[in-house]
Amino acid sequence: MKSVLVDSGFWFALYDERDEHNSTAIAIEKFLDSNIIVIPFPTLYESINTKFMKNKKAKNEFKKVLNRTNAKIISDESIKYNALEVTFTDKSKERNLSLVDNIIRLILDDVKFNINYLITFNRGDFVDICNRRGIQILDN
Repeated sequence: MKSVLVDSGFWFALYDERDEHNSTAIAIEKFLDSNIIVIPFPTLYESINTKFMKNKKAKNEFKKVLNRTNAKIISDESIKYNALEVTFTDKSKERNLSLVDNIIRLILDDVKFNINYLITFNRGDFVDICNRRGIQILDN
């Protein structure tokens, strides 16, 4: 099995029929069955917000995903302060990324996490690291 890191936007798209990426998310969802679903804990803060919790179907379905044997929730404990520093001081980027996106970037860049795929609808935020590390972005 390969490791698939999942960005928050995928969960929003998957469980919101009005989301512009909903059909793509539904098509990608079956890919999760045969791979390890890597869910960085900070993406849970982003995903499981008040609006999401009001959607009973989303709440129930996402809980099932989190309880799957191939789901792996990973802590950001070892990288969160580095990500915070990068978020406020990294002058090499022309874009401003969220703290969660910087945590994801650090996970993708760290060989110990052994990420093979990234599911995101924000390709531009991660394409440089994914290209350098040979990580395939699944977004269509």
